[in-house]
Amino acid sequence: MGIRLVYGLKTNDLSYLKEFYPSRRLAEAAASLSLDYGELLYPPGSPFTPILSACQGHLALFRGELPMALYETLESSGLRVVNSAASTALARDKYRSASFFKYLGLAHPRTLCFSLPAAVNRAAEPRDEPGAPPAPPALPLPLPFVAKPRCGKMGRGVALIESPQAWQAYAQAHEGEFIAQDYIASSFGRDIRFFFAAWPGGKPWLCVQRQGLGFLSNAHAGGRMSLYEPPAGLVAEAERAFAASGLSYGSVDFLFADGAGSSFLIGEVNACPGFEELERACGLDAAAAILKAATGQAGAKRA
Repeated sequence: MGIRLVYGLKTNDLSYLKEFYPSRRLAEAAASLSLDYGELLYPPGSPFTPILSACQGHLALFRGELPMALYETLESSGLRVVNSAASTALARDKYRSASFFKYLGLAHPRTLCFSLPAAVNRAAEPRDEPGAPPAPPALPLPLPFVAKPRCGKMGRGVALIESPQAWQAYAQAHEGEFIAQDYIASSFGRDIRFFFAAWPGGKPWLCVQRQGLGFLSNAHAGGRMSLYEPPAGLVAEAERAFAASGLSYGSVDFLFADGAGSSFLIGEVNACPGFEELERACGLDAAAAILKAATGQAGAKRA
């Protein structure tokens, strides 16, 4: 059995995978591990049949923007997908994740779910004054709070809402399901990430602090990582969340609950974390660690 990487990207140019950092590094790591390895692209809206056919007899490693129906199609055909449909769905849905953390008894920012209609659809609604913009929905939480898509990634659509004007602008610019969370000021622009995979020496995780240039700590927003030595209590919470999530590899993120860094709130789990900045920061082969975890080698063990 080999590994077939399936990447969901907005292109059908397979040669792009040779340049795209994550896919290039995974191919290099697969070669160094002498794995039977192949790459596939899934542009949005494509049929599932070519992916299903190419993955027969192999483990399917899914990354990028892929529909849940594709996960379910392969799994219903008896193929193993990493990460699984169930664990990926949990990680994608931030509101469901909040309920999951509550079930585990892990401290987490207060989280509420709300919907926003498109501004273009609200434009025809009656207005108090001619030419006035439509009134935004009521504030879901007291100011300030954090708004983000219920299902999102890489910090897209995440905003710190500090005023009624900021809320109105956000509400008019977005459509769909969102969550509102209490703003944790002590974690502004920084958080802790546990990256679970099969690391050297059998270690199941690597821990880093992410520090952003502004509110967001994501690497895509310019955030940087540095190795972090977590306290034992935080390690236990991270391992518990990862084990219960069903992920084969992934990350568990925590917010700083105080300025001293002595208490934390779990933020989210991720089924497809980026690793370019992680490799730069730690000097280790994250791509190989992911492939080893996907194939069930040492590390990233679940209880």
